[in-house]
Amino acid sequence: MLAVVEQVPSRPVARTGPAADRAPRLPHLRGLDGVRALAVVAVLLYHLDVPWARGGFLGVDVFFVLSGFLVATLVLEEVETTGAFRTGRFLARRVRRLVPALLVVLVAVAGAGLVARDALTSLRGDLLAALTYTSNWWQVVADRSYFALTGRPPLLQHLWSLAVEAQFYLVVPLAALLALRAGRARLGQVAALLAVASTVAMGVMAARAGMPVPHDASRAYVGTDTHAMGLLLGVATAAVWRPWRTWRHPGSWLTERGDPVRRFEAGVTDVLGVLALGGVVAAVVLVDPFSEALYRGGFLGFAAVAALLVAAAADPASLLGRALAVQPLRWLGERSYGIYLWHWPVLMLTRPDQDVTLPGWASPVVRVGVTLLLAEASYRWVETPVRRGALRRLAQRLRTPAPGRRSLAVRTAAAATCVLVALTLLGVGVARTPATTDGPADAPTSPAPAPEVIGQVAPEQDRGPSPSPTPADEVGTVTAYGDSVMLGAAAELAARGVAVDAAVSRQFSEMVDRVLEAAAAGTLGHTVVVHGGTNGPVAEEDLRRLLDGTAGRRVFVVNVRVPRAWEQYDNELFGRVVPQYPHVRLLDWKSGGDANPGWFYDDGIHLREDGGRAGYASWIAQEIQPRG
Repeated sequence: MLAVVEQVPSRPVARTGPAADRAPRLPHLRGLDGVRALAVVAVLLYHLDVPWARGGFLGVDVFFVLSGFLVATLVLEEVETTGAFRTGRFLARRVRRLVPALLVVLVAVAGAGLVARDALTSLRGDLLAALTYTSNWWQVVADRSYFALTGRPPLLQHLWSLAVEAQFYLVVPLAALLALRAGRARLGQVAALLAVASTVAMGVMAARAGMPVPHDASRAYVGTDTHAMGLLLGVATAAVWRPWRTWRHPGSWLTERGDPVRRFEAGVTDVLGVLALGGVVAAVVLVDPFSEALYRGGFLGFAAVAALLVAAAADPASLLGRALAVQPLRWLGERSYGIYLWHWPVLMLTRPDQDVTLPGWASPVVRVGVTLLLAEASYRWVETPVRRGALRRLAQRLRTPAPGRRSLAVRTAAAATCVLVALTLLGVGVARTPATTDGPADAPTSPAPAPEVIGQVAPEQDRGPSPSPTPADEVGTVTAYGDSVMLGAAAELAARGVAVDAAVSRQFSEMVDRVLEAAAAGTLGHTVVVHGGTNGPVAEEDLRRLLDGTAGRRVFVVNVRVPRAWEQYDNELFGRVVPQYPHVRLLDWKSGGDANPGWFYDDGIHLREDGGRAGYASWIAQEIQPRG
């Protein structure tokens, strides 16, 4: 991520003369490397679909807080020690630190897109958006969901957060101007008020649009205006917290801790920091992207907890900061930017059982290993040399008369020409290659195993106070409602006496409406099958509306098998609510699909013609039969 700022030891004393032109630098607060490591590990776990890290996406918000804190600290240090702020130098340093590594990733992804043709449709616009740091707004304009995706997700989707931070950098000069005119405290107050304003904007948008369930929350999540609270709280924290100013002897930790005042201060910092660390971990484990509270103030609350963690880790006298500075956390933290840049394209190009076939334990090991290797290469051969002035030294050598200068110029020109030619060819290739479409039509075929019974009866427990009447235990007429999964097997279901009403991209709420309309018109069958939730999270209100409105009929709710963030959310909802209604049974399509991977196309969702559709239809027909 972007929360990387050069930090070297310095003494915060007033400067005059030529020294005043040099921007002050932060001490290297190694505890912050550990915070970076925790944040990027959380994001990795989330994108690896680790079940106990459903809130790992909040690692991005930790990075936001950290970026706001470090950038604001640099601004305030420069303003207070030099009495000025040089915007050009600040932006140039950001470009040197961030752009080279990004360019390497973009070139690699463009090349990969020529092989993974199903990624080309989104890649064309994504490359331009990435180069201009507008990825988040491009996703909004393209009406692209960050959460509800089918097929291969866009390879550059994760760059939305870099765009938010880059846009934040553009307003940093205004923060410097405010600090110059009104002081540190006023900057902190304004930042805190803007953080609240961003939270209110997200909350109002979410409440009006019914986000995150049942309607997609991508606009509120990726928008700079609605997701800036972390960055702004980081700025507010920097305005009131700079413990390294009183850290006189960086190498004598025990001596500093021996001072009673400093010992008390460090103790309080450690206690708050440990509590904040526990809060961050708890959120990663307990929260999921469809938690309504997140969009109604929860992101601000989490950012406040993350700000406490950052503040504690930034205190050189903090035991927590020293604990977070140990290996391998420091190694991960120093390479967190490269890890974040590379992890998403690597994961999306190595999807288990779709792009690569590996044993279950080996898949995450290989995918993470490749990510770390690429991040190490980026850190060693791109980020570090450029940060240390390799490009500047090369330019100086080319301008300075010396033996071998002509040879160096020829080699440099040849390398630059090769790079430009490669970029041109890649650009032309991406622009001209016809993109394939996601879905069954483009998936290769392979023999499928014979169908097997995979239904599972939900336990009848925890029922509501007013149980629905149990319908007669006979099949009667059967009507089924679904989305593209059921649509693919419509002919096979019809051959088994099931009337199908299914459509591509249909949401669960629309299925409920159609079921209740049929019930009111007297055309709804005695047995009803509903298979929804493939295209997004299901609202509990819609589920209960379905189950309450179908009393007196035999109803079967089919859970979902969709390798997306809402799969667990939907299936947990079905498992909790359905047993409360005695006329309803839950059919476990998730387990059955996992047991028959050959039934599916490469997206892991849609049914193959050669076996999968027949297997699905046979399973439905068998599961709705009365139990003897």
